[in-house]
Amino acid sequence: PTLPGAEVLACLRAESPGSRRLSLGPGFLLAECDIESLPQVAGRLGLTHRFGRYLGSCDLDGIESKSNELELPEGSICVRAKKVEGWHANVNTHDLAKKVGKVLFQKHDIDLTTPDLTVRVLLSEKVHLFIVDHEIDRKQFDRRKVAERPFFSPISLHPRYARALINLTEAKRGDTVLDPFCGTGGIVLEAALLGMRAIGSDIDPQMVEGCKRNLEHFNVQAEVQVADIGEVPFLFEKVGAVATDPPYGRAASTKKEDIDLLYRRGIKASAEVLSPGGRAGIVLPREVKTEAMELQELHKQRVHRSLTRHYHIFIRR
Repeated sequence: PTLPGAEVLACLRAESPGSRRLSLGPGFLLAECDIESLPQVAGRLGLTHRFGRYLGSCDLDGIESKSNELELPEGSICVRAKKVEGWHANVNTHDLAKKVGKVLFQKHDIDLTTPDLTVRVLLSEKVHLFIVDHEIDRKQFDRRKVAERPFFSPISLHPRYARALINLTEAKRGDTVLDPFCGTGGIVLEAALLGMRAIGSDIDPQMVEGCKRNLEHFNVQAEVQVADIGEVPFLFEKVGAVATDPPYGRAASTKKEDIDLLYRRGIKASAEVLSPGGRAGIVLPREVKTEAMELQELHKQRVHRSLTRHYHIFIRR
């Protein structure tokens, strides 16, 4: 999957100008960035589990030697190991963590409950070691998932993916983010929680009322109104970003409009309402081509046999 790494890079571009990608592989991303920006980046991410300071990489048979070379800050430590799916199937991560801990114990106290530092061993195409600085609270997203809202539609994006979609537009705190197919309001909710000026519209009055109920339930302020997609460029002033997940044409309501026409109108309206240089993140059930905006990124998320979401990231020139 390319979405998690792309989300991290987009957040780094938004919060830490001058950051750069060094390496990307199964289950990890290595980047150089301003360490002062990391709390802001951590507060945004939807698809990341944890991140911190890189210590080094080695082959599996060199793990003890590499561990012995590590220069760690003072304090007690614990070691945790995890395998990326599909790699090192025969390795016991608990035993590996104990092996690394035994080496580090020569210089540091081990504390498995309240350590000053956690050293993470990630088994991927190589073995990567890093100090964990930030653990992402992934349970927060489950507290906002579809079934936890007063008004819901079963086809809504999970909050983690709604958050990632917004992040891929590189919108910053205070920017205006529009969802012109807001439905039950999942994307509007995540944008507001990120400190952005969140606005939304939908052609279905019932959806708009349900969206307002959901926002009120989570004590979030946002502007939402009833509008056809064609009205959007005239209804709203220019926005910094668009993030939207239009109906897919099955259970979702399109008011009997041809789905391809709806997508073309949606992309055109998004281009017209965006400020120059603004980005649109649009999720569709297939890849689409357009001359209205320039496609910068495309990421796929397989949901089930008959649905693969395509995350299009466009920029308005």
